[in-house]
Amino acid sequence: MTPNQRRITQQASQSAIVQLWDSLVALGSVNCFMQTGAHPDDETTRLLARLAKGDGARVAYACGVRGEGGQNDIGRELRNSLGVLRTREMEAAADVLGMELYWLNEDYDGAIFDFGFSKSSEETFEIWGKERTLERLVRAIRAARPDCIAPTFLDVGGQHGHHRAITAATIEAFRLAADGSAFPEHRAAGLMPWQVKKLYLPAWSGGGGAYDDETPPPNATITVDVGGFDPVHGATYAQIAQWSRAYHRTQGMGRWTEAGPDSVPLHRLDCVLDTPVEESDVFAGMANTVGDLAAIAGDDTVAPALRDAQAGIDAALAAFPDNAAVAAAVHISLAAVRRARAGLSALSDDARDDLSHRLAIKERQLCTASARACLIVGSLALDSYELVPGVATAARLSVYNGGPCVLDDVALSLETADGWLVEGDAARGALAQGARLTGDFSVAAGETTPAFFPYHFGGADPAAGDGVRGVIGYSVDGVEVETRIMADGVAAVLPVASYAAAPDRVVLNLAASDGDRAFDLEVRATATADGATRQVLTLDLPAGWQASPTQREVDLDGRGTAAAAAFKVAAPDQLTPGVVKFGLQADGIGAQQVETMAQPHIRTTHRVTPVQIQALAVDVVLPNVRVGYAGAGVDRVDHWLAHLGVEVEGLDADTLATGDLSAYDTIIIGVFAFGMRADVLAAAGRLRAYTEAGGNLVTLYHRPWDNWDPEATPPRYLKVGQPSLRWRVTDPNAAVTVLAPDHALLTGPNVIGPADWDGWVKERGLYFAASWDDGYVPLIAMADPGEEPHQGALLAADVGQGRHVHTGLILHYQLEFLVPGAFRLLANLITPRSG
Repeated sequence: MTPNQRRITQQASQSAIVQLWDSLVALGSVNCFMQTGAHPDDETTRLLARLAKGDGARVAYACGVRGEGGQNDIGRELRNSLGVLRTREMEAAADVLGMELYWLNEDYDGAIFDFGFSKSSEETFEIWGKERTLERLVRAIRAARPDCIAPTFLDVGGQHGHHRAITAATIEAFRLAADGSAFPEHRAAGLMPWQVKKLYLPAWSGGGGAYDDETPPPNATITVDVGGFDPVHGATYAQIAQWSRAYHRTQGMGRWTEAGPDSVPLHRLDCVLDTPVEESDVFAGMANTVGDLAAIAGDDTVAPALRDAQAGIDAALAAFPDNAAVAAAVHISLAAVRRARAGLSALSDDARDDLSHRLAIKERQLCTASARACLIVGSLALDSYELVPGVATAARLSVYNGGPCVLDDVALSLETADGWLVEGDAARGALAQGARLTGDFSVAAGETTPAFFPYHFGGADPAAGDGVRGVIGYSVDGVEVETRIMADGVAAVLPVASYAAAPDRVVLNLAASDGDRAFDLEVRATATADGATRQVLTLDLPAGWQASPTQREVDLDGRGTAAAAAFKVAAPDQLTPGVVKFGLQADGIGAQQVETMAQPHIRTTHRVTPVQIQALAVDVVLPNVRVGYAGAGVDRVDHWLAHLGVEVEGLDADTLATGDLSAYDTIIIGVFAFGMRADVLAAAGRLRAYTEAGGNLVTLYHRPWDNWDPEATPPRYLKVGQPSLRWRVTDPNAAVTVLAPDHALLTGPNVIGPADWDGWVKERGLYFAASWDDGYVPLIAMADPGEEPHQGALLAADVGQGRHVHTGLILHYQLEFLVPGAFRLLANLITPRSG
């Protein structure tokens, strides 16, 4: 989606009256509720929607990892690329609720990363580092300053180890964040000790499709109603929550929820206030409104100003939806808040610190309410959102007055990251209803500005990671207001050219009869800057490797133009099995690749990384077969088979429904395909007949909810285990016991031995079979430490004249990371039954 298309879509979906209502509701509370979770999509959105949209509280989410170890329902991005995508999804989901985001992980290779499924907090902390996790979480608490905090899950057996670790850290951080001796380095960043008032746990089980809590949840000390109907939004808070959750598309989130009673039970675990445990409001026992803060102020100047501010807020809410009356009341309140802030120096240190924080937030919220009550429509558009250091682009910031107030002293300016250059100005003056003011600027990133990086700590500013944003200043009735707007796209600083190698991962088959150790490599260069340029490309090859020619020149004629350079890369004759990595130089400097992710539900984002080519040398004996592949866009098993030289053909709906399936020696059903392709599910009966007639059917792992009917989907009864935590092996190095050493799938055409299970990444597999027809033979067994072995990871059954193979091993993932044994085992799986 282009920036202009996004602007149109946003305008169509944004109601001025709803936005005004949201901004007024937020004025009614001075409280903050923080939830902590391990992954994007872990948030209890129903609860947060109620607190934000119903009570006006600030809500915040402290997220452990970027979700780079998860699955992807909408594409093939994995690891860090998936983490970047899920970060943008989390930002979009948070924006629906006006939720602040804080991240414990700020780097691609940071220690706190999503390394895959874990079954204990101890295992998780071994990788993340408990002290490091606590430091990051305490930092988020001190930045957000919540009154209440709650993890999403319980720290109990049967729960994801990442969830358990975050919960354990949250319980400890509740008191630790207030300890001045803990992480004193935070003071240098302006983050002072902060005591959260209440700590809650979920009073419900976190079991379900994936988890299986072994301990009952604690009793509920409060039940929060999330089924209430918001007449302005036209939905219940539980329904509004799904508007947010639907942005987690890579995880298949977002479901229709009918309006009706609904609630979230919580258990109060700790509290520093002298208030009853049984309560009706999570913020009970503390100041809830600006007016309540007057009791804390206890000062002749500050307290009256706070009461005036509260009176203005009450009047604004009562005047809704009369924009003129709302605006007048908001400006009275804004002036009063500023008077109160000006008098804070007379208060005690503790009172001054508390009120300064809360009133600074309230002033920003009042400025937002002013802009919405005055019906100010701002827009910031750049000629190009892909910038290179030192090269300027035009930016246009405009403001339209659609409301009842005359805006005086209107001023437009741009705010940029450090080191950026801005030139230009806008006319200043009054802006009557129906009038527009436009400022034309030139924006350039500094010469030393680093390339765009999609991760940052987070905070109250949703545009913190953007390079440019607009500032609109004005005054009404003598009250000055300033509001900020995000650009229509993300201004990203990119290298002058992006380079992509194809292929970027190569498999050199040592068993190939032709003994060829060479491959063709194409480097495609795409310019991101204007102007013509010529660059010399060379490959950083290891000793013994050769490229022909040794260098190539590419000519680029301006932004968006592309050129390709072809190399022939030859490995040495005596090639040792394993992976070799090499890079690309452009004019003697390491070339970079820009991966752009432009999904329709998120703002465009990029990942800039050094170009790297990997070559795996492996001995794989291939059968002479024709393979039909029915995938769901989740895996690339077909790509890797074709790369090895196997004849592979994608199976479309027509072929599955009426085509001659017997034309294929083997048919592979890709990951989740029965759940994501109706045509594949409809062909289950034909696939059964194909197998019985002598075909070789291979099904890769599926979830129980992927339309997997144990009786009807596979050729013979086979049930996928649930919850998945009980039917997976998360240790990628878990020992593998061979149960049927003489079985054809383990002996030919490749003899599968211990070395083929070495070097696996993320985990062994998941969604293992729990029970199956007696005709299936379990070929291997494996287990995580301290657990009973699973035998449902790899099953094979003779079905009529053919064979069905089902595996829960994450073979597709191992292929992407060039794990040798995965290629050898896959070659065996596609080999039809003989005799």
